[in-house]
Amino acid sequence: MADHVIAPAAPPVRRVAPPVEPYRPSAIGERVFDVRSGCWAAFMGWQHGSVFLRPLGGGIEWDTEARWITNTEL
Repeated sequence: MADHVIAPAAPPVRRVAPPVEPYRPSAIGERVFDVRSGCWAAFMGWQHGSVFLRPLGGGIEWDTEARWITNTEL
């Protein structure tokens, strides 16, 4: 029987409001806070209004809407 590898899911979604003034990161690798997941992450890029993030220690990228990104923990 073959071993099945399951990739980890994106961080869990918290029930919170988006920041009043979302932050717009500009540099790849910049440290940002994803309000929905409650996680600090490295900014990896933009695509069609989504922000792509990666855990600070490395790992699987996830995406979120740009309105959920800030540069301070709420």
